[in-house]
Amino acid sequence: MLESSQLRLLVVESVAGRLLSSCPRLHEHVSCLQFSTVEKLSEIDVALLAPHIVLLELDGQAGVELDLAARMHRLWPGVGFILACEPEQMNLRLQGYAHGADYCLVKPLVEVELVSVIDALARRLRMQVAPAGDCWVIDSQRQMLGLPDGRFMELSRNEYLVLQCLQRAPDQTASRQSLAEGLGVNYMTYDERRLEAIVSRLRRKIATFAGREAPIRALRNKGYLFTGSLLAYQHERTEPRRGSA
Repeated sequence: MLESSQLRLLVVESVAGRLLSSCPRLHEHVSCLQFSTVEKLSEIDVALLAPHIVLLELDGQAGVELDLAARMHRLWPGVGFILACEPEQMNLRLQGYAHGADYCLVKPLVEVELVSVIDALARRLRMQVAPAGDCWVIDSQRQMLGLPDGRFMELSRNEYLVLQCLQRAPDQTASRQSLAEGLGVNYMTYDERRLEAIVSRLRRKIATFAGREAPIRALRNKGYLFTGSLLAYQHERTEPRRGSA
């Protein structure tokens, strides 16, 4: 069961260091408080943290922020979503709800209200059976697969190469030939049963570790499809700043 002390909160600001200036004790109510800005945030940042709740600041016309809100809600529909905007921006608050926000708060944020909203979302998340999203991450340096809940599982070399090929393929759909070539073998002389065995082991491994069906589907006479969103992490980005918790 998810407790407030286990919550991971991602704060996305328009200007770094400004939004939570009125909430100095917020870190006491979450286990992980991570910051980024609208300009710097990427899907990889969100997928690696696997936040339970996202707090997004709207500023000005907020076109970029609302586009970000819509994209995040599409990829992580089960995540608690809080927007923060100026008191006079009623239209933005209404647009925020239309883009999937659970709550729209006015700035400056009142800490006791924000904590109450976080607690309310935590209660909803405790009852949530489906995963918050279906975004997976291949960590190329550590040769691991990141799950939608933030955990990582180790991959064999062949398992990593299969997932890498699926991630790079159009629509995450790879033919048997491209998968074999991704494994570094000659497709014309390759026994496809070996590929089937690799994929079968990988699917069982993911299902056992994740406690859910693996997002890899066989396509008859074609190849394989990764049904979730599969991202590649190259360890090249600067880590978003973290708050103390």
